[in-house]
Amino acid sequence: MSVKYIFLLLFCSSIIVTAQQVEDSIKINETEITLRQAIDTALSKNPNLKAFVYEISSLEKIKIQAGLIPNPEAGFEAEDFFGGKELSGIKGSQFTVRGSQLFELGGKRSSRVNLSDKAINSAEGNYELLKLDVIAHVKSAFFGLYKIHHQIALQQKFIQINEEILRTVSERVNAGRTSPAEESKVKVALINSRIELQRLKRDYSSAQTKLNSLIGAVRKDLVPSTDLFENLFTPPNWENILQDLESIPSIKNLSNETNFRKAQLELEKSQAIPDLTVGGGVRYLNELKTNSFVAGLSIPLPFFNRNQGNIQSAEVRIQQMDEIIRAQRLSVISSLNTSFNNLLSAYNNATQLKESILPESEKAYNITRDGYLQGRFAFIDLLDAQRTLFETQTQYLLELSDYYNSLIEIENVTGKSFLK
Repeated sequence: MSVKYIFLLLFCSSIIVTAQQVEDSIKINETEITLRQAIDTALSKNPNLKAFVYEISSLEKIKIQAGLIPNPEAGFEAEDFFGGKELSGIKGSQFTVRGSQLFELGGKRSSRVNLSDKAINSAEGNYELLKLDVIAHVKSAFFGLYKIHHQIALQQKFIQINEEILRTVSERVNAGRTSPAEESKVKVALINSRIELQRLKRDYSSAQTKLNSLIGAVRKDLVPSTDLFENLFTPPNWENILQDLESIPSIKNLSNETNFRKAQLELEKSQAIPDLTVGGGVRYLNELKTNSFVAGLSIPLPFFNRNQGNIQSAEVRIQQMDEIIRAQRLSVISSLNTSFNNLLSAYNNATQLKESILPESEKAYNITRDGYLQGRFAFIDLLDAQRTLFETQTQYLLELSDYYNSLIEIENVTGKSFLK
């Protein structure tokens, strides 16, 4: 055995021992979680969703404010004092105590309340969209965690195979039937596979952290539980996905925005109508030592400012919604088309791998392994068959992951639930 191989074996072994010690020292009780449990927990504890509830509550308080009438005003006025001649001092002064009330005309208050209502409706629609995003992220994180969970199991199986090969090769080396170099190659492959296992476990920990943050948990050792990777169901058809385009949440929610802008236009039109101010009070005439009543009213004359600029702006924003809705429809169709094509591709690839390629790869590996033990195949043939089997199993896992990610994207856009 060369010095280079010995040094590599010692170095890699030290890495594995250290990683295993760290892993043993931070073990936490595992918590099994299903996809349904993860979604339900996220909907009740996700921080972003809880924060948005406060936003809706804030808008409801704004609606209360919008329905309040203006406060009355009180005033005091002194006239004709400290003047000249007859008005010197305060003997000819007059003192007036008055009150006034602004009366909003044109339905301003009802328009403000209506605008607040539409703002709440729009926020509730956005909340539903946010819920869909949270559900999509939870599903994606859940399946990402489950994929790595499968990869770890696959890697552990790969290590077992390498250990079996190492025992066989060591026996052949001891019997003088093969070169020690083959044994060294298997040892290096075994150590590399163990290093890869440690990397996958670190990735698993990161994926757990991501899922924890989405469901509002802290440092839970989550273990996903599902049979979807074992039982791949037939994907939905295109007609079912695109059925009733106008009911797709992101398009449907734009009607709330349209209603909000229409309510803005109504409010701007009401602002064009002048408000009436009515006032009255009591006046004391110091010279005559008597009281009298005063009354008055005022209203602005809309000669120049009729709020026409804001009204026209609100009208343009309503017209703008037609193009926004059209753009959203095109974006939805494009997004769904891309996700659906990826879905079909991943499904077809996964089906072909499961039904044809995987069985053939396992068959080829078993034949090569038995043939190697009987001396009919070279060591390089055994390694090649092993690598092919492992790569095929890994590729099948990746295709499954792509399939479910595409399905999650379709669910997020359409608001439909295909994954239960």
